[in-house]
Amino acid sequence: MEVLVGFQRRFDPAVFELHRRIRAGEVGDIYLVRAVGNDAQPPDFSYLPHSGGIFRDLLIHDLDAVPWLVGEPVVEVYASGSVLVDQAFADADDVDNAVVLLKFAGGAHATLAGGRHDPLGYDHRIEVLGSRDSLAVGVDPRTPLTSLEPDGPKVAADAYPGFAERFHRAYLNEMAVFTQVVAGAVANPSPARESLISLQLAEACEQSRRSGAPVRIQTEVVA
Repeated sequence: MEVLVGFQRRFDPAVFELHRRIRAGEVGDIYLVRAVGNDAQPPDFSYLPHSGGIFRDLLIHDLDAVPWLVGEPVVEVYASGSVLVDQAFADADDVDNAVVLLKFAGGAHATLAGGRHDPLGYDHRIEVLGSRDSLAVGVDPRTPLTSLEPDGPKVAADAYPGFAERFHRAYLNEMAVFTQVVAGAVANPSPARESLISLQLAEACEQSRRSGAPVRIQTEVVA
């Protein structure tokens, strides 16, 4: 039985192109990856006790996408979080803002940041800095970010209100690829065995947040 896991970042055209360029050697050796994922509005507070926490619910998408992009196993995780948006998160034994530091087997690092409230809109970006190029996805006229440079971009009136709008193309591609996988026409680009790695990383993040210490882990290569 084939299982395709719906981590939509893998199906986003820009993220997929980033993956292609990394695999083609166009970025060179990866030095650093930075990912940001902020909800525009917090989820319904009744959802929080059942959400699995910020690492398993929000940041798990980047815990899947970033190792997939880098193509190396994560060997160490450090995570920290705070309650800055609403006491309801603390009441649910959770946090509403968190940062994660991943160390890969080859020595590169990734920083992931996630939050439950962005007053300007839904924001998801990934930056990859390498020895040959520096590339970014999620930076366009609808990105909810204001530059203070004289010629820098300003927030548009139609900044992304949520993940459904930000990843609209990704969801369409995901469904198309799913039908191709079912038909046996293409290989599964998001298999369950790789999703288990992202879950392992999310659980390591939660352990690190609670202990205040890095967590050493072993994962397989995500190609």
